[in-house]
Amino acid sequence: MFAKGRLHMKWEVKAGIAGLLFGSMLVGCGVAPEQGELGGLEDVTAESSASAETGLDAHRGYSTPVAVARYGHAVAYGDGKYFAVWADVRTGGIYGTRVKPDGTVLDPRGIRINFGEEIGRRPAIAFNGTHFFVVWDTINGVDGVRVKPDGTVVGPMFLAVQSDEVFDPARVACSPKICLVTYTVAGDDSSTIYFTRVSKDGVILSTDDHTLNASNTFADDASSTWNNSKKEFLVVWSVEQGGGPENADIYGNRVKEDGTILDGDGFPISTEEGAQTTPDVVWTGKSYQVVWTDDRNGNPDIYGARVSKTGTVKDPDGIPISTAAGAQTAPRIAHHNSKSLVVWDDTRYGPHSIWGARWGEDGDVWDGSGFPISSAGLAQQYLPDVAFGADKFFTIYAAQETYSPGDPHYIVGTRVTHQAQVKDVPAVPLTRRR
Repeated sequence: MFAKGRLHMKWEVKAGIAGLLFGSMLVGCGVAPEQGELGGLEDVTAESSASAETGLDAHRGYSTPVAVARYGHAVAYGDGKYFAVWADVRTGGIYGTRVKPDGTVLDPRGIRINFGEEIGRRPAIAFNGTHFFVVWDTINGVDGVRVKPDGTVVGPMFLAVQSDEVFDPARVACSPKICLVTYTVAGDDSSTIYFTRVSKDGVILSTDDHTLNASNTFADDASSTWNNSKKEFLVVWSVEQGGGPENADIYGNRVKEDGTILDGDGFPISTEEGAQTTPDVVWTGKSYQVVWTDDRNGNPDIYGARVSKTGTVKDPDGIPISTAAGAQTAPRIAHHNSKSLVVWDDTRYGPHSIWGARWGEDGDVWDGSGFPISSAGLAQQYLPDVAFGADKFFTIYAAQETYSPGDPHYIVGTRVTHQAQVKDVPAVPLTRRR
């Protein structure tokens, strides 16, 4: 289809500037049993392809994890621990591990999360106060499941959407009552941001189509956050409105817990020259903070803007967070108290590495063009995600000797304090060791 081809072309364009950008009928649920009810789980988790067993050479004096991950990774915090998830070459495709606040990896072999028939790709994760909700895309739509803080996978699985036109990875944000799953569906001459609401018990709440952007646009890269004081979500995305992917803008729309859409087809957050892509968003308690990749200066940089709880953009020109040499792309953000940590993929010194900067609620950027989070010794480190918990930010990212995100790689993590102190040098390996 035309739209699908255009979206894949857009994916290639964004991959060039961002390193890699993982790039509507609702049905009943299949059953995934409790993990404790599954026979032979250890045998299943031990399975791996020949490529997964190649591993990488040891570096910096410790054993390198076996390369088993691919197609993305995400992290959340809840019930006293971090939970990192990734797409894996092993059976089922979606695995995860819990990490204690001191950096101890609780599940070094990984927890198999997807027990469905379709292989999962590109997961996302959020915590609703009692369970982690993990969602992922397949060749036929978007699936998900709840996971207890002790690592037990709770069935049944829920199917957020069944469509082979789902293009972007799904993402998820949770209130105590519901989780909002967002994704992009490609049509003949446009692409649309959809959302599905899932109850705290893992039940799809509505079969109606919920769309957030204008019908004649190409939208993708949706991300969302929960505002507990207003009892609503803010969803942000990148959209091209006739000017092509090189002129994409950032838009947003607020959604109530009951699914009510508050801002029509959305409101503009950044419409500067050049492309604004790969947005992420967090609620600080006072305002939303939105970050994105921005090439208004002819080189990909990181910009942000604050948005009020009523949807007013406080910084319509955008706030530069990092405009260093090289490409700064694919930002993610987490918040605690009066400041957020923004992390991104950075090539200022050639290879991909992870950098970050603290961003205050008042709009001040505390760290100039940023500070390094990843350390030397891993040749390529890219595409971070970040969560806050236990008085620290935890950043996870991919690593390889040779940059090739589609091939098996491994996932590492680094804790960062409010004072921008990097706690883990070298980074903590999250995927399996030799």
